[in-house]
Parts: sequence; structure tokens; C-alpha cells
Amino acid sequence: MTDHLDYLLDAVEPLAPFGMSLVDAWNLALCEDIKSECEVPSEPLAEVDGYAFSIEDVVAAPPGARPTLRLAQKTDAVARAIGVGEAAPVKAGDPLPLGADTVVADWQAAPDDDDPTRLRLKTKVVEGDWVRPVGAEAREGQLLVKAGTLLNDRRSALLAAAGFTRVLARPRTRVALVQVDDADNPDATEGGRSAAVGVHLVNGAARNDGATVWRVHIDLTDLPTAREHLSDELIRADLVLTVGGLTEAGPDPRLLNLLNSMGAVEVVQVAMRPGQMHGFGKISDENTPVLMLPGDAVALMAAYHAFARPVLRKLMGSEPFAHEPMLCFAERDIDAELDVTELLPCRLRQDGNRYLASEIAPRRHSMLPTLVAADALVVLPGDKGRVYAGEALAAWLLDDQRIVSQ
Repeated sequence: MTDHLDYLLDAVEPLAPFGMSLVDAWNLALCEDIKSECEVPSEPLAEVDGYAFSIEDVVAAPPGARPTLRLAQKTDAVARAIGVGEAAPVKAGDPLPLGADTVVADWQAAPDDDDPTRLRLKTKVVEGDWVRPVGAEAREGQLLVKAGTLLNDRRSALLAAAGFTRVLARPRTRVALVQVDDADNPDATEGGRSAAVGVHLVNGAARNDGATVWRVHIDLTDLPTAREHLSDELIRADLVLTVGGLTEAGPDPRLLNLLNSMGAVEVVQVAMRPGQMHGFGKISDENTPVLMLPGDAVALMAAYHAFARPVLRKLMGSEPFAHEPMLCFAERDIDAELDVTELLPCRLRQDGNRYLASEIAPRRHSMLPTLVAADALVVLPGDKGRVYAGEALAAWLLDDQRIVSQ
């Protein structure tokens, strides 16, 4: 399985990057190190609505006393400066008046009962309270985001704060998801299910991984039309994934002939379960990579996460390409097969500071509810015929959410 993955990753290259707006680059891999060109913020800012003052004006107050400050008049003359013993009203995001180094929030102060022209502090304050100092979010020349990083909501906000509106990023990978049908034998797909079942599975998984996906339907009983339809869609595709027309017995000859008439594709047997037959090649004048995926739902999920997802991530330029394994432990004994890597849908349960993995259904069954209930694919590497309860295992999480204790 790892050899086949290495072969696939060697056969594709990341898409060429181009400059795009920060909004459009969301969830894309950046292709440049981005460093701050200035101090962010460039001057001290108030973080809350309140009053700005100098800490030196209150530190001399006796223990237990609530110091007071004279309220600065709201005139343009004092908008940017305060005098000794004064406090000036500020709004969140306002630059601090000259002479101020601390802010007290509205709820921490109130006009003095005896003299409404003075402000009484109701709580202890420390120098720099509620102040965002110069360079707090970025220093000039500081690395904000390194190349290869996926741009998320928080990184986008940081770049926007530093004044960036455009970045160099790879475009969202465009996936043509091909549903392979046979009008003369509609139940020919493995497991007796329509290829549409697998198409919906891969569509959701690929979109979740950041791809733009559209469905393409071809019928093997009309190859000229199928070729024409597929050729039209290749104009806008960076990757082609076929679902259907491939079983444990091998590929449908009509599908293989169709793809080879448009390029070069071959099917190999990989030492993995579920699903041992996998096809790969390049078609069209643009040498668009195509992956032939199994039709059975469980085998399809294993193939997507083992091969299609890493290829998609490399096209995106988003590392790591393959799943980063998560440590878990077998909750009970698990039968394994020697010399074959097995990807086992499992449910995870948190037990203290570790996760326990348990098989959901016997592997002689291939049922969609098993996939729905799965939290991860557990990797059985094929070096032993049985995994015993408590043994460490590697798992590929299927969702970002961690599993809570049951």
C-alpha cells in the first residue's frame, strides 16, 4: 500500500500558484513565506471602552484606597494628550492619548459620588491593562505564515490585520467525479449498489478536503458518448476520480479501453483490504491524472483515504499529503491477515488520556451503517495474524472532532 502511494505521489506535481485575494485564498495552501512589513499595531490601542490614564497617577494611592482621576474635557485639544492626574474617555480600537499607558474598562470605574468631574477606580489596575501595545500582533519582519500552510480563518484575520489583501496560493483543486454506469446491467457494481452511492461518499470527502467537485455521468453501453462527455469535462479538471466499473475481479474492459483511448491507464493489485484493485494513469492532452476507485462503499472509503486524498493534497500543495496517524489501543482482540494491510472502520472511545478502538462489524460484511458509525480507519499493517486487547495501533481520523467518553 505504501509503495503504491509513493508511486502515485511521484507521478503528480502541485498545481501552479498565482496571486489571489485573501478572501478567495481561504482553505488553500500558501506558496510563499509571508512576513510582516510593519509593526501591528503601529501605536498603542485601547482594547475596551473605558478611560486611559498614566499608571504613575494611581500607584501612590494608599493600600485599600480607591484612587480618583480628573476627567479630561472632551475637546479636540486633549483628544491626543492627557495631563497629570487626568483620565480620557476612549473607545475600543482608539489610539491611546499621549501620556497614557493604561486603560480601565467602563465597568471598572465610575464618576465619583462627591465630585462628578472625577473618576473613581473600583478595582486594582496594573500598568498596560486593556492596552494592545505596539507590535503585540506582529513585529516588522516577523514570519506570520510559512509556505505550505493552509489558510484558515484565524490566519486570514492575522494577515488582514497586517495589511495583506492578496497572497500567492495554489488554486482549489478541481475534481471531476465520474459515475460509471452500465444501462444493460444496472446492478453490476460490487455489493449490488449503484455507483451513485460511492459518488456521494467521495463528493463529500473531497469537498471536505478543500476540492471543488462536480459529478460526471458516463454509461459504458454508449462509449462514443461517454468519451465525448468525459473529454468535455477534462477541460476544467485537475484530477479525475472514477467510481464504478472496478471490482475485486478487475476493471470492466470497456472502462479501461475508454480511458486508454484517451491516454495511458493501468490497473494493479495492491496488498490491502478492503479493495485490492486500483487504477491510475493520465489522460487528455493535459495529462490529467485519473484514479480508478473500487465500487464497494467500504473499499471506496479505504481507497479514497489511502490514495485519492494524498494525491488531492499534493495537487493542493498542502502537507502532509498522507494521513498523520493517531495513536490508539485495541479495546478487544482483533483478527488480522498476514502480508496484507487492512484499513478497518472502527469506533473510538476515550478512556482517560487514551483512545480505545473497537471493530464495528465483522469484515465479512460490507454495510453502509458501519461507515456512518466509524470515527477512524485503523491500520492493521499485516505483520501479525492477531492484535490483542491493549496493543497500540495507528488510526486515520475520519472527522476533525475528537470522540468524547461514552
